[in-house]
Amino acid sequence: MKFDELLKPVPELFFEKSGKPEDADILLFGAPLDKTASYRGGSRFAPTAIREASQYMESYSVRTGLDWDDLSLVDMGDIVESEVEPAVENIRRVVEEIRGMGKFPVMLGGEHTITLGALRALRPDAVVVFDAHLDLRDELFEERLCHATYLRRAHEEQGFKLIVVAARALSAEEIEYANEKGITVITAQDVKRFGAQPITEMIKDTLEGVNSVYLSVDMDAVDPAEAPAVGNPSPEGITVTQLLDLIAGIVDKRLVGFDLNEVSPSYDSGLTAIQAAYIVLETLYMNTASRRRG
Repeated sequence: MKFDELLKPVPELFFEKSGKPEDADILLFGAPLDKTASYRGGSRFAPTAIREASQYMESYSVRTGLDWDDLSLVDMGDIVESEVEPAVENIRRVVEEIRGMGKFPVMLGGEHTITLGALRALRPDAVVVFDAHLDLRDELFEERLCHATYLRRAHEEQGFKLIVVAARALSAEEIEYANEKGITVITAQDVKRFGAQPITEMIKDTLEGVNSVYLSVDMDAVDPAEAPAVGNPSPEGITVTQLLDLIAGIVDKRLVGFDLNEVSPSYDSGLTAIQAAYIVLETLYMNTASRRRG
């Protein structure tokens, strides 16, 4: 399978990173799936908006001390738009190809359903999701595969260790499933009450003994005061600083993939896309720094 069968070129690249996939350590692509929104649509425009925002950012990272040349990344374009199940399958195929090359896959959503494709390709031991919602419903509006059910489908299929951080918009059905399956739920209130360091230690303890971890960031984990343009905004979220402090504490060589999703850029004047681009960039710098440490 060649990437050009499933990916189409885009006019603007994330952080202006072009090149040959075989020469990079990190391969990034967009997944503009936007078919099952239950409130605000428009996440199909997010990969473009995030890429555009990234091109106007300064390249030096205060958190890591790394700069543009330290990031071995190629932006490969976008998944060809499709219906939900074919799109998830195409994402699986692309991520599988990336991992087969020994590269690190990064995906820009799109709705959160996209994560299912990456999880099917990577089959990690553990998954850490930053999200206001648990996405553990059995169905929503009679849909068994959508942005509110993808994580339950993935967990039913694979049974990985699961941690959801910044949760606050929940249903009794999801809480029951989480309790039954031993899923770790850390609320936004927990982060605010105890602080990033104790929560980081809790996450590290939960991840003890696992060999592979996947990270997914839904932008509605962040408070809508800082990231208003998301599909399902919920008050009392965490800050971007808290999010990045937590990510910094858990990113290590076990990380096998990363995605960021659920920006609906038309609902603000660009702030959320800027925040998203910054979160992606800093997370990739952290990942690069952790791999250099060995």
